[in-house]
Amino acid sequence: MSERIRRLELIGHATWPSLDDEWLNGWLLRAGGGATRRSNSASPVYDLDLDLDHQISACEQWFERRGLPPIFRLTACDLGAIIMTRPIAGIPAIDASRVAIADNPTEGWLDLMAREPGRGGAKRAVLAELLGRIELPAGFAAIVHADRMRAIGLGVVADEYVALFMLQTVEDQRRRGLARAVTAALVSWGAGEGATQAFLQVHPSNAPAIAFYRSQGFEQQYEYWYRQ
Repeated sequence: MSERIRRLELIGHATWPSLDDEWLNGWLLRAGGGATRRSNSASPVYDLDLDLDHQISACEQWFERRGLPPIFRLTACDLGAIIMTRPIAGIPAIDASRVAIADNPTEGWLDLMAREPGRGGAKRAVLAELLGRIELPAGFAAIVHADRMRAIGLGVVADEYVALFMLQTVEDQRRRGLARAVTAALVSWGAGEGATQAFLQVHPSNAPAIAFYRSQGFEQQYEYWYRQ
């Protein structure tokens, strides 16, 4: 793992919490109630000379003790998700006045988040708990019109990065510039918190999102995937 990938991996872990984490011989083990794979996986962050079979076995036992399947997060592969970044300086200014940013999520914000596949039901409560454990500066962005939540997003600042998560727009409100406004508002908010770089992740099969982020100047840095 290159130093740049390691740095971005650490930024990603810092900005998205777990309920329980532990370092084991340079690997970060995280448990978060099974809600997201980032919060429930083992990441080989540091390249150490290890007995790999013994290390994997120890990780498996760690997850089994918590009632979770062992999942390993691997980088520099052709599957999984793409990490993209861009400098904040030079991002085109747009009118983001319709976006409100709060320190905590509202019930409406959580409801829209839970519409995404894999986030509803019991996982909604776990995700709400994870969000409540964020200790870094966090901004919960929302566009509400006619008492209806239209779009949301989350920004978390760590060092010089503002990491963007949960960028989501109600299906019948897409292609109206809402995602662009939320992204711009969160980047501007992050700059106010001292960030100079923006960071996000997107699934490689989500071609419209990748095209959108590229249109905003984001560039791919690396890919990662999970193995269970």
